Amino acid sequence: MLWATGLALGAAVAEPVLQGMNPLAGRAGTTYRVAIAGTGLAAIRGLSVEEAGVRVRLVEAAADRLMAEITLDTSVTPGEKRIRAVGPRGVTNAVTWHVVRETVSGEKPELMLTPGLVVNGSLAEPGEVDLYAVEAKAGEVLTFEVVAGGSAFDPVVTLQEPAADSWFSTKGWKRLAFNDEELFFPGLTTQARLTHVVQQAGRYRVQVAGFAGHGGAGASYFLRVGSGAGERRWRHPMARPDWNERSFVRQLGGDWMGKLQARGGVALSPPPPVRLAGTEAGEGVLALPGILEGRLSRPAMVHKARLHIERAMQLAIEIETPEATLPEFNPVVTVFDATGREVATNVHTKRNNNGLYMMKMIQAKTTFAITAPGDYTVQVRDITTDHGRPEFFYRVLIRPQIPHVGRVEMPEDRLNLAVGKVRLVTLQLEREEDFRDPVMATIEGLPPGVTVLPGAENPVERPPLQNAGRIERYIPKTTQSFSFLLNVAEGATLTETIAWPRVVVRPVKEQRLAAPILEKRFPLMVVQ
Repeated sequence: MLWATGLALGAAVAEPVLQGMNPLAGRAGTTYRVAIAGTGLAAIRGLSVEEAGVRVRLVEAAADRLMAEITLDTSVTPGEKRIRAVGPRGVTNAVTWHVVRETVSGEKPELMLTPGLVVNGSLAEPGEVDLYAVEAKAGEVLTFEVVAGGSAFDPVVTLQEPAADSWFSTKGWKRLAFNDEELFFPGLTTQARLTHVVQQAGRYRVQVAGFAGHGGAGASYFLRVGSGAGERRWRHPMARPDWNERSFVRQLGGDWMGKLQARGGVALSPPPPVRLAGTEAGEGVLALPGILEGRLSRPAMVHKARLHIERAMQLAIEIETPEATLPEFNPVVTVFDATGREVATNVHTKRNNNGLYMMKMIQAKTTFAITAPGDYTVQVRDITTDHGRPEFFYRVLIRPQIPHVGRVEMPEDRLNLAVGKVRLVTLQLEREEDFRDPVMATIEGLPPGVTVLPGAENPVERPPLQNAGRIERYIPKTTQSFSFLLNVAEGATLTETIAWPRVVVRPVKEQRLAAPILEKRFPLMVVQ
């Protein structure tokens, strides 16, 4: 009985969670109703959207579903939006939805699709499929794009053509074209996008389903129908809003070194690096700091450049692939001395501790030391000799090292603080290129009754890495934690709406606070 009572009390105080929204897309300039699935939603009293020109009203709240009305001004920009719910237990996680410019329809059996139409749908049960019809002319190019309501739902789209009944097809339809996602790789989108050139005029059928039959709460989607192939989308990882310099798709523009210096507390803006085109002959001389760029347009192509070093120094190599990127384009950058000996590379080699086999991974950033002045050669190639295309465009920045603060992460998506309680919040901070100066971190804009106190948590004891290779070249040397205790006073006023305090991180240079390198807002509420 006590055990069952404990379960009941635990369920009563659990924070509500949102799982998905249907319909997923709305047209700017319209008002429509949506259902938001989740758990523990009976006490929800309001909804919040962080977007100008959007008004949302809660209509009804039940334990597993919210009904709401959304009004979109014509000025709302198309794209992905976020919505949260607010209740006595505080603010919930955010679920995404979309604003579109096209005509919007709900799902209907055998709905006739036309270019310029967006159809909202959902797969309420595992194994469920939605079917739509489309009339096409010979030679017409059609594109069908399925956008899911969350990362947990992986949609697939199939184009079917009529077929006579046979042992292989008993329903009169057979698969003509299919797409799950363009390429499955960590960090890449799992949205389905199918472009097909119709060979014969007639009526076809479009099927939307979940990969491996997925369906249920959160399996909402919208289907966009387009005419033509549309603009080609590179298979890039989804952009992160936070700082991430160890990515092949971050931009190494003329202001990149200035951004690094600012993260080290230096306000000066250095001149942009000198650019040099990489060639197979390698006759060019790359200045420091300099950017070597080029296209490996055919298989087995290798670009080179000379590099003259006047003195011993600490250097960094950073690589950008603006068009095709991992896992299609895997650039390998190597620096050789005059005797042909390898001095540095972006290939991190280590030995697996379980099977003791060799593991190699290419990195977007490498640091190394030049101990002997002289002439060196920089070489750029793909990791194999089998691939090469005009889209294999690279930029390689070679520069002196700049000590600076790297990535700063706050694990919490939101904070709900109880009156009279203390909550520990920890920031993880990476130090890049031997950065050793102090760093200040604080939380500003807290509601009345909430104060920030210094705190400390038990450190994580990690065993030393065995056979890790030259790991110091590829991973920040130290990771620092900032711990805060958010103390809510007894009798503090409960917040009726979401407060938006911000985390502020500033490096300290020469005993002076430098400009903030991070000012990140997050939702917070004070609850009973």
